[in-house]
Amino acid sequence: MPVTKNIIFDFGNVLFDLDLPAIERNLRPFFGDNYDSAVEKLRRAMLFEMYETGGISTAEFVDSICTAAYPPLAESDVIAAWNAIFIDMPRHRFDMLLRLRQQYKVFLLSNINDLHERWIADYMPRAHGINDYESRFFDGVYFSHLIRLRKPDTAIYEYVLADAEILPEESIFFDDVPENIAAAAALGIRSYLHPVGTEIEDHVVRVLKNGGR
Repeated sequence: MPVTKNIIFDFGNVLFDLDLPAIERNLRPFFGDNYDSAVEKLRRAMLFEMYETGGISTAEFVDSICTAAYPPLAESDVIAAWNAIFIDMPRHRFDMLLRLRQQYKVFLLSNINDLHERWIADYMPRAHGINDYESRFFDGVYFSHLIRLRKPDTAIYEYVLADAEILPEESIFFDDVPENIAAAAALGIRSYLHPVGTEIEDHVVRVLKNGGR
């Protein structure tokens, strides 16, 4: 078994607890019976994928959702619904990351968009008094909307490996989406599906205790 030198974490529902259905709960009342058809139309237009890879601006994204409803929604309602997914990142997970950095290189790899990144940047000092979370807790941070790539596309994992100058066989990866795990594993990264609702610290300890198996 190769020596583990690098640990790569997904963000949402791995390090940061999310309530993904909150977006639908908050938007559906505005759309009524037209919600499902409106969302399907936006999906066919690849709106969410384009926003997550920086292909459209936040203004364009929000406007597309506003005008998908009749009468059009207020921008503030769309933004509030979009950001309703966030629950919390418990303090002990920050402590875990600092402990891991004493022995490993630690990276963050997230499919994330501009609005959500901005919300997290505001949350860190407001909830935890942390103004430098990216550099304090990670050796490298890779956000899909900034690097114009997203999981589970093979290119995003190749990008991280090359940019961080790390080897796949020396790296382990935690993510809550099976397709993302499979894509990373296909490149030789030792990848572990993290069940939503379980504690990532327990999962990491178990994996490292077993030598990364």
